Amino acid sequence: MQTRLPFFTLLLLISFASVNAVLFTPALPNITHFFGIGEDTAQQTITWFLVGYALGQLVYGPIANRFGRKPALYAGISLQIISSLLCVLAGAVHEYWVLVVARFMLALGSGVGLKMTFTLVNECYEPKIASQKVSYLMLAFAITPGLGVALGGILNTYYGWTSCFYAGAIYGLALLFFVARLPETQKTLNLNALKIKHLLHGYGGQFKNMQLLTGGLLMGGSTCFVYVFAAVAPFIAINIFGMNSAEYGMANILPPIGLIFGSLIGAKLAKKYLLESIIRAGILIAGAGVALMFIAMLMHFSILFSLFLPMIIIYFGLCFILANASTIAMSHVSDKAHGSAVMNFINMGLATLVVLSLGLFPMKTLLLPSIYLVLCIAMMGMYIAFANKKETNYDKFQ
Repeated sequence: MQTRLPFFTLLLLISFASVNAVLFTPALPNITHFFGIGEDTAQQTITWFLVGYALGQLVYGPIANRFGRKPALYAGISLQIISSLLCVLAGAVHEYWVLVVARFMLALGSGVGLKMTFTLVNECYEPKIASQKVSYLMLAFAITPGLGVALGGILNTYYGWTSCFYAGAIYGLALLFFVARLPETQKTLNLNALKIKHLLHGYGGQFKNMQLLTGGLLMGGSTCFVYVFAAVAPFIAINIFGMNSAEYGMANILPPIGLIFGSLIGAKLAKKYLLESIIRAGILIAGAGVALMFIAMLMHFSILFSLFLPMIIIYFGLCFILANASTIAMSHVSDKAHGSAVMNFINMGLATLVVLSLGLFPMKTLLLPSIYLVLCIAMMGMYIAFANKKETNYDKFQ
């Protein structure tokens, strides 16, 4: 009998890190002025968040196996709350390095949400049902980060940038309340889970799983779109197009429309078609959105048509990739804790490398579609490698 997981709690959990990543982004220009730093330096708050996010995926697998799923969640959420308050302290002492360190710790803590969501869903449901659940959970990326950016824009405008981190701490406290009501799915604790030999054996085997690695890379390509947008879009919209942070925050409600419809339609398609085919369609749809962005920016259309409307199409396509690539990858893993850890480490590690590379380029309007074009080409190459593997019909897992 399958264990039922509260869907609302999973929504909050899977979006925990993404909300913490973007909640403060409307305040990035203000942070540059407050600390007297450049735009490339300010982006370290996103870069080091991604580094902590990627590393955090490897931390919670063994912790969850040794102490249980819920203790791992308690540890991560508690670290997120403490780190959010440390970000506020950085403003009080006027030390930018404190903010960067706190953001790194914030990512280590909030990263527990994504990792444990995939673990719980793939433990409690068979692959085809898990794919549908994850597709619907993509709604979290539509609703909560978009609302988070909108809230961050309002908070920054009226209460200053540190208020964004107070809001993050409140999110953590609320999530602790809901997590306490989750069932514990780890029935037998592995007392050797934290031993070095066991860790090397567990993770070593996962890094040899080509289905897992390729699925993680496809997820990472999709995640790059989200975090490159978070790092670049505020400067394009505010510094180049002249929006204020509140306007930028409210405009960010538009792109998640694509995620909403992509999640709902993707869940329906997963019942009828091979997941590999849905992934291919997602890449092509995202590519169409990138082409539209290029054309609109070259023709100097308004910020609405140049940036936010193309992102609706791009996000619509990304939903088809994220849910299905993760499900195919995890269906080839018996140790769900270590498997999801490696998959999400690759996912966030790739996003980290791409965001790190942003400092090599000037902040121009065509930077965003240029990076997106390269990502689309790379993802199509990864898809071809993915599809060349034995196609998986998920009926056989039922």
